Amino acid sequence: MSDPTPTPGALPLTERVRLEALRYASGEEAVTYIAIMRLFTGEIAGLLSDQSAAEVRASLVEQGFELDTDTVDDRLSYLVEHGNLARSPRETEARSLREYLQNRSRYQLTQRGEMVHRFVEELLGYSDTAREVSTEMLGGILAGLGDLDRLDEAAIAVADPDGLARSIGTLFAQFERLVSSTRDFYTYLSQVLVRYDLDRDEFQAFKTVLLDYLQRFVDEIGRHMPQLSDVLVWVEPRVPALCARANSGARLQGVDGSVARRTQGLDPADWSGLHAWFVGGAGRDSDAAGVRRLATDAMRALLVNLRRIATGRREQSRYGDMLTLASWFHTADDDTAHALWAAAFGLYSCRHLAFAADDDADPVPATASWWRTPSADVPVALRRHGARTIRGRAGRRDDYSAAKAARIAERERAERERAAALAEIARHRGALGTARISDRARAELLDLYSRAMVGNGRPLRDGATASVDVGPVEGAPGGWRLTVSRTPGAGTVLTSPAGRLELCDLTVSVEPASWEEERASWEKDASWEKEQEGTG
Repeated sequence: MSDPTPTPGALPLTERVRLEALRYASGEEAVTYIAIMRLFTGEIAGLLSDQSAAEVRASLVEQGFELDTDTVDDRLSYLVEHGNLARSPRETEARSLREYLQNRSRYQLTQRGEMVHRFVEELLGYSDTAREVSTEMLGGILAGLGDLDRLDEAAIAVADPDGLARSIGTLFAQFERLVSSTRDFYTYLSQVLVRYDLDRDEFQAFKTVLLDYLQRFVDEIGRHMPQLSDVLVWVEPRVPALCARANSGARLQGVDGSVARRTQGLDPADWSGLHAWFVGGAGRDSDAAGVRRLATDAMRALLVNLRRIATGRREQSRYGDMLTLASWFHTADDDTAHALWAAAFGLYSCRHLAFAADDDADPVPATASWWRTPSADVPVALRRHGARTIRGRAGRRDDYSAAKAARIAERERAERERAAALAEIARHRGALGTARISDRARAELLDLYSRAMVGNGRPLRDGATASVDVGPVEGAPGGWRLTVSRTPGAGTVLTSPAGRLELCDLTVSVEPASWEEERASWEKDASWEKEQEGTG
């Protein structure tokens, strides 16, 4: 069924009908409807059972709901109309007319109703607390992809379909846990960072936890991202064969003959989300790299809060004050609430006395109702800050020169370290092969490798290359280029104090940006050596 005249931008009729299943949880009788749905979904035995209105009423009475059978039957009919329940086709056996009238309609749970109520219960049990990112799933995802990568076409053809489906299902379950926990963490983070009612102690505790946790999170992403990207590229050509073999086992078919849905990951289309998260696409960076950028944005927002606190809390949130005032209203009686309202907002009952204005320049008297009079000119200080007194001289400006100098020195030191790391990489001319470099140079090399792979936009095939240009550094005045080549059977091994990084079937080379500048540099070095020999 479809909408005969759909409006541009509007939801189709079928989707609007599906959303009707959420109505019971937001209406005036939501408590009763939720209690009824819990009777059908609370225990596993209720999923395959049907109940009459009298049976539902008896269960509700035990919970303290005083409803008659006709009212319960109306509630059940409402849930049937919106797709949460369905009338059972089972015939009832009655020994009297009264029993038949009570049990003439029996109700059972629908698939849509069970899914909607599961979401409702999850929302009711949700709390606005921090949730850690499941970074431990990165190692499991890498191990699962590694196991699938070791299966060639012959191994896939003889693999156990159920075992293969179990491996793929586990892999995607871990990926879903990682993605959902990352979204929850950043959602919670955004709610805290925009608050202006954090005092110094709260800010100090939050800053320490945030900086430490975010740094570890970003390090975990950076450590696993290159390996996961490479393994995904290797597994991608065999994804259709893997899914076909996993789906070759015994399958459940619906009453209409269609094959039932299976675990996520057993359809080749499901792998696009995994690929987009760790590899990206043409002109699009990976979601994992976006997560690292969000960490930088969080640090920037943290500095905004720090600047607000350091400047004397000029921007303040009244969130805490409003909560306190609301609690007073909640516990006050009627007379006290009116007095509290007048004291808090200055809004008293209307008492207007009309008389002529004393000032001819202002024809509107001070006692005229604001409902029918033009807007008054209110000074900026009074309108924004509520200050009625004339302000004195401006206060002394804060001196941030020391803080600025410290930040500039810190930035220059970071640039020098980066330039030294790039110069160290540039000294390894040609294919790196097996090289030993510092931790800083290893980090810069992985960043350049990631930029080269993202700029290529597609997996490297045999003989294909991806490169990224680097500006002039010490030892390479004309700049240099990092090139990543697909070379089956040959790889690159980088050793640093932090560990050993091995790139299988990939050759990383350092080449000058222009061979003319490189040749001039070599000739200059040769002439200098001859001068030294002549001097000697």
